[in-house]
Amino acid sequence: MKKLTAVLVSLTLALSLAAPAFAAPAPDTVPVDGAYTVDGEAVPVYQPGDAIPISAILDSLSPEETLGIIGGADGPTSIITSGPIGSIDWEDFANLPDDDLAQLLQQRRDENKKALGGVPGQVGVMVNGAYIQFPDAAPEVVDGRTMTPIRALIETLGGEAEMVDDKVVCKTDEICLTFTLGSNEVLVEYPGGELPGDGQIFPMDCAPYLKDGRTYVPVRFISEALGYDVGWDAFYETAILLDRDALASQIDEKFTILNKVQANKSIGMEEGKNYRSDAKGNISLTLFDTLNGNKTYKADLTAKQLFNTDAASANLSLKLSDNAVDDLEELMFGQYDAPADAEMFRTVVKCLEDMELIMTREGSIWFRMAALDELAGKDNVWLAMDLGADWGELAFTQAGDATIGSVLVRFMPCESVTEWGSVMEMVDLLDSLYGDDQFTTSGGTSTLTIDLDSLMGLYADMGLDESDMEEAKAAFKEYKIVMKVDSKGGAVMTCAMETNPQSGVPGMKIAMDVTQSGGNVSMTMNYHIANMGEMKVEVTGTQRGTTDKPLSEPPEGATVVDSVQPLEF
Repeated sequence: MKKLTAVLVSLTLALSLAAPAFAAPAPDTVPVDGAYTVDGEAVPVYQPGDAIPISAILDSLSPEETLGIIGGADGPTSIITSGPIGSIDWEDFANLPDDDLAQLLQQRRDENKKALGGVPGQVGVMVNGAYIQFPDAAPEVVDGRTMTPIRALIETLGGEAEMVDDKVVCKTDEICLTFTLGSNEVLVEYPGGELPGDGQIFPMDCAPYLKDGRTYVPVRFISEALGYDVGWDAFYETAILLDRDALASQIDEKFTILNKVQANKSIGMEEGKNYRSDAKGNISLTLFDTLNGNKTYKADLTAKQLFNTDAASANLSLKLSDNAVDDLEELMFGQYDAPADAEMFRTVVKCLEDMELIMTREGSIWFRMAALDELAGKDNVWLAMDLGADWGELAFTQAGDATIGSVLVRFMPCESVTEWGSVMEMVDLLDSLYGDDQFTTSGGTSTLTIDLDSLMGLYADMGLDESDMEEAKAAFKEYKIVMKVDSKGGAVMTCAMETNPQSGVPGMKIAMDVTQSGGNVSMTMNYHIANMGEMKVEVTGTQRGTTDKPLSEPPEGATVVDSVQPLEF
């Protein structure tokens, strides 16, 4: 059974070599004895109301991440937010008094803010990653609300502003907002035609005002009215505005070919129509044994899904071969006298053969494993979860008319000046691998080739030195990914990779072929580890229209058990 474990470990290593990392791993934040850890070290926490010394915060900072430590209303809390504050030689400042350390922190923060286009010591407004420049008046925070000079803001957002007596009229092609100085009410109009709320007066929680000849308006209200998401980065004292649709369009300009593949991978969904997806797959794992004979384990997967634009329901089954179940049980419990645990393991395996899942666009999920009914002492038991509307919308967007840009922008934070840039760095990395410029087009077919030289170029861009580059290149005998995309977005991809044995890890070889077009997909993969084993995977999937409707909630008479609170980005 040790050989089975070695095969799985080797597979993980090979796949990590074949797919370059797109982002740095998240910090270790596993709670330990009520605290949190970063890089294996416990993070200090403070009781509500405790004064937190600057030195405690600085001791937890690195050039890559910022750790804010607070005492929460419900108990000690540690919150991690990423974002560089500039390089600091901590040994030089280890014994500085708190006042000097606070000054150092302010200096690093100001340097970063200036580098990003902001003004140190001034409240800032960032729109889609760029600071607005205010030439003759600065934004300010009044009673917890960010107020900004109107002209620079509205012009950056694609509109214009004018003063008419004591009123401020802000216009874009889609909306007209009329503010009255000193009033908490705003008139909303839609020049292009009547929409809900057209011509109505809406309340605000603050009022526009004049200061030094400049008209100040609330950033959040006007920005949200124009369709922007709005957040606040307290560390950089910056209001962050994101137009996710505009950013998605900007990103998608780099990925027109890949987006054709995305659009073609599933049939286009129409409002009021239902669809069916069927998938089958099988896995065969053979462990080599020249003395006792090879042993082969198998697993079969089937999935039937009904879906529309509002809901999806699926029947799933994963069936392991009898010898796979027997040997896994021996591997997990053979050295222990734990019959109850072994019986639970068998029950879980049985559950995998009959599963049901329901999900709605609002993010509600219900999950059922039929064999657990007996354990629960009830029939038709469903576990309920609420992922929240954001995750639900994302899931259905991916299933429908998603693009590379529309998926990425959903993960852009609205509360961090520096984290926003990390998403754009991912965009740049994806562009260097799969952007339109990486394809060559001839006869209506676009071809992308990523070979060993391409991979080494990526490693070089990631900062590997010459010796590391040589070591990385020596790890491979072969590395080549080829994708061909036709004019309609149908795609064929082949992958061939072979590694040399190194550091006790045997050589391995992966060959994979994938074909997808119009909602149909087929994939075969052969993974071979020298002198240890071989795994073969085959998957096929089809989609078509149907008159059958998906479930949008568990059937009548079901026992529903709530599990977790809504998840948030």
